[in-house]
Amino acid sequence: MLLIYATRVLIDNQGALDLIKSRHINDHTKYIDTKYQYICDHENNGDIRTKYVSTEDQVADIMTKPLGTKKFLHFCVLIGIKK
Repeated sequence: MLLIYATRVLIDNQGALDLIKSRHINDHTKYIDTKYQYICDHENNGDIRTKYVSTEDQVADIMTKPLGTKKFLHFCVLIGIKK
């Protein structure tokens, strides 16, 4: 039996999460149409599962932003590269 799990996507932007959930495009959001549609389609298909995470707990920031030492070390522990 083959089990397929949805990829969890943690988002710290509530506006983006609302757009994905509501699938509503207006004049202010039409410039993100292609990427938005891609994410919406994959969530509807069950390929991904989006969930809100607070900015303080957004572990992906370790790869995308310069962080202070304390936050960097905290995220290292969370992703399992430091005890």
